[in-house]
Amino acid sequence: MKHPANISVLVIPSWYPPLGGEFFREHSIALAEAGLKVNVLAGIETGIRQRPKDFLFRWHTTVNQNDGINEKIRFVRRIPLLQKVNAQRWVNAVVNMFADYRKHHPLPDLLQAHSSMWAGLAAAKIKQKWGIPYVITEHRGRFTGQGQMAQKLIKDWHKPLLAEAFDEAKHIVSVSASLHDTIKEISPQSSNKLSVIPNMTDTDFFVPYNRQTKADKPFRFLCVTHLEHLKGIDVLLNAFAGLQSHDAQPSQLMIAGSGVERARLVALCHSLGLKESVVFTGRLSRKEVLMQMQDADAFVLPSRFEAFGIVLIEAMACGLPLIATSSGGPADIVKHDTGMMCKPGNADDLMGAMQQMINHHHDFDRAKIRLHCLERYSREAVSAQYVKLYQSMRA
Repeated sequence: MKHPANISVLVIPSWYPPLGGEFFREHSIALAEAGLKVNVLAGIETGIRQRPKDFLFRWHTTVNQNDGINEKIRFVRRIPLLQKVNAQRWVNAVVNMFADYRKHHPLPDLLQAHSSMWAGLAAAKIKQKWGIPYVITEHRGRFTGQGQMAQKLIKDWHKPLLAEAFDEAKHIVSVSASLHDTIKEISPQSSNKLSVIPNMTDTDFFVPYNRQTKADKPFRFLCVTHLEHLKGIDVLLNAFAGLQSHDAQPSQLMIAGSGVERARLVALCHSLGLKESVVFTGRLSRKEVLMQMQDADAFVLPSRFEAFGIVLIEAMACGLPLIATSSGGPADIVKHDTGMMCKPGNADDLMGAMQQMINHHHDFDRAKIRLHCLERYSREAVSAQYVKLYQSMRA
């Protein structure tokens, strides 16, 4: 079995900073910290409306060094309305990047593709041409199969491309067991190469703050998420409105994040009479998210479907008890000693969980919640599982 320092991994993410995917960078850095040789090859799809300067000028490859990893990044232009064509263009761009990469570097021992759409497909093409084995880690909530919305996000033209990505993979990691059924439906031969390795968080950054709780301070719920339909913020607002009418204890709801639903959600908030007790903070920096978590009494994530829910483990690292929906990944995270579960899309059920949290939050041991996070979701705990997997592949 190879020592980690003798294993070279080339990471291919489906999206990457500056357009999301900060987690993939952090994951790659954690692998390097665990002793692996790690490089990143990232194609970033960009459109003329969203990022005009990138679309017009940043089409060449740039090279960065980041905390022990080398990154090669290329912006790939997206053509409006042509999703299938854009998927193929992106895959071709990444394969071409790899062809150029191998001219200057030895072939890696293996590829780590983050999400089948479409890094997994690019890895399959690279394997077919150069014979390099690869691991797919699947992160996308659409594979939970939770409800019609999730199911509609996997279109008919996706399925043969996804099957190729999964079929060719040496191993498939999912961030929660909720993704397995859909993956096996698309690729029946994947059944014997599936495992779960959860996402990680920086438990040195996300830490509790030992504050003095004032008796007259409102109970503060915090939600940090994108403001889009699948995240269920409309359900949360209706649940909180019910809570306000039933509970005498003052409570407050902080909603942090930005997104296409913001204006509609603010209007709903006002129509429900919640203007004085709900705060929309807008998008926050990482430091500002930490400060909100340290000042909250409980964290709530009301998603309609969710592959994992990294914000849940960030909140756990801060010692916060959780409320989440049985929407896929959260079922792996939220246990009786870390929080409460409720039905997705059900405002009454969510209201009941919030009421219970106000009444019984002192029953949760914040130190134990953080310890649970350290044992399962720290960078060290999760990267050790990847090292073990890679070693078994290169034995």
